[in-house]
Amino acid sequence: MAARKKPPANPRKLPEQDRSRATVEAIVDAAARVLVKHGYDAFTTNRVAEKAGVSVGSLYQYFPNKDALLSELMRRHVEEIERGVEGMAELARTAPLAEVIRVGIEQNAQAHFIDPALHRVLSEQVPRLGQLDWMTGFTARMDARVREMLEARRAEIVVQDIDLAVYIITRTVEAVVHNAVCERPKDLASGALAEEVTRMLVGFLTGKAVPVKKTLRAAAE
Repeated sequence: MAARKKPPANPRKLPEQDRSRATVEAIVDAAARVLVKHGYDAFTTNRVAEKAGVSVGSLYQYFPNKDALLSELMRRHVEEIERGVEGMAELARTAPLAEVIRVGIEQNAQAHFIDPALHRVLSEQVPRLGQLDWMTGFTARMDARVREMLEARRAEIVVQDIDLAVYIITRTVEAVVHNAVCERPKDLASGALAEEVTRMLVGFLTGKAVPVKKTLRAAAE
């Protein structure tokens, strides 16, 4: 027997009018609350529609299934991350390398802290969706911004393979921050985690084991 094709985890259509946009916002907000309170297995379109105060038919106009809702929640989450690192390329032209990296890590952390409970559930459930179309574009944009930062500071960097450096930096920061929200939130909130990850990445890029606090203090003076 042929394997059953999985339904697409993408919105059915985009809202065009103020009223329809308000409906979608109510649905997405309700989806977040239902997912956090009940978990994925009890996360149903009927329950979300009831919480949002709309009919299931109205929900289906925009989201064909619960995985499409889950995908939309994750898309909005990573948009917050993307907004947080938009200024990295400009900062890279004037600030010390360690400061640029640290700011990028801290902004990433802030995006993850917007709704830690939702982040925790998403981190557990999104892998079951597989590769989402919009994730490819997001990853490419993040890689491009980090590449801009590295190219702007090329004289300070000893790593020869920039593509590899971009991969290591982006995946390291995302993995560490992503897991620290659930496993070491105090270290993330205090800045201790950003301090140590910055120290690690500065050493990787420059080949110099310089304490980050000393670097930042010297730059300020």
